[in-house]
Amino acid sequence: MGKSKGEIIILIPSLEPDERLLSYVQQLRQYGLEHLVIVDDGSGEAYQPIFRELGENGCVVLRHRENQGKGAALKTGFRYIEQQFAEVSCVVTADSDGQHAAEDVYRLAEEAGRHPDALLLGVRDFSKEGIPPKSLLGNRISSLMFAALYGKRLSDTQTGLRAFGPQLLTYMQGVRGSRFEYELQMLISCTQSGIPIHTLPIQVIYENGNAGTHFKPIRDSARVMGVLFSNFARFISSSLASSVADLGIAWLLIDLLRPLLGQQDYLRILLATVIARIISILVNYLLNKHFVFRKEQSQGSLWRYLTLCAFVILLSSTGVYLLHTIFFLSEKIAKLVCDAVLFLLSFQMQRRWVFSARGQRL
Repeated sequence: MGKSKGEIIILIPSLEPDERLLSYVQQLRQYGLEHLVIVDDGSGEAYQPIFRELGENGCVVLRHRENQGKGAALKTGFRYIEQQFAEVSCVVTADSDGQHAAEDVYRLAEEAGRHPDALLLGVRDFSKEGIPPKSLLGNRISSLMFAALYGKRLSDTQTGLRAFGPQLLTYMQGVRGSRFEYELQMLISCTQSGIPIHTLPIQVIYENGNAGTHFKPIRDSARVMGVLFSNFARFISSSLASSVADLGIAWLLIDLLRPLLGQQDYLRILLATVIARIISILVNYLLNKHFVFRKEQSQGSLWRYLTLCAFVILLSSTGVYLLHTIFFLSEKIAKLVCDAVLFLLSFQMQRRWVFSARGQRL
């Protein structure tokens, strides 16, 4: 296929398809969707007749000799589209197992044309009957956790029907992940980089209880949950490392300052505490910037971070006082409650404000 201008490209990753894929391609063409890229993700020789027929019918067929995962297949397709098409109006990704109606693919492509800088999701209504329990439970849990950790409510975080403009092709290739977890990481990366995410309701189609899916409940769910909690786990690790640094440096300075300050014990302890706290704050800031949120170019983030630290200290002391005097909680329990809540608040504030993309796409 040569260079094309302003085309809608449909990208379909496929593993061990059946005849439904041939029928699905014909349905897409009835809506004028002529440019289809199919990625055979290591299906094996037994499935090559289907892919050959797709190629003979005008589809571009790319092949992985061995299975690399859905995310890897999507990236292979993105690279091909970026290299072979001079101008693309939008790229639409769809599954090959019959879950996405051709009409909805067309509608999502039309909507993507109105939002060239955004990621469009075709979302299913899971309140309807006939949803396989594992699909319903998985989406409910991931949607709830995504909203709690990343501050955006998406009713269908696992949908494979997505669309975006050509300016995001390079960006999507840089998103981490090679299997089913890639699609969730795409949502996380777009949210953190300030890329808008819009949704469009689509039909709910599950044939034979979704028997054609290659999703492995235990292995792939573990991958998805690992991606979902990765930032928060790194945030916890950063906080623990900073606490260890604070305590270790304070202990060290309490001994090192003794020969210099003699019997001035209060001043020695005060200096050790202040110096250790300053160093631990800087350690926490650097870890959060480079390891947790990975915002190398976040200008002014240090001052925002220090402002947040001061605000959290004020809220903590005020909260402990109010819980103790109004609700008669012990000061220690009140401190535990306040700091647990503020820890979650700090994570959200650092993600949304301190280390936010602020209009920059990383």
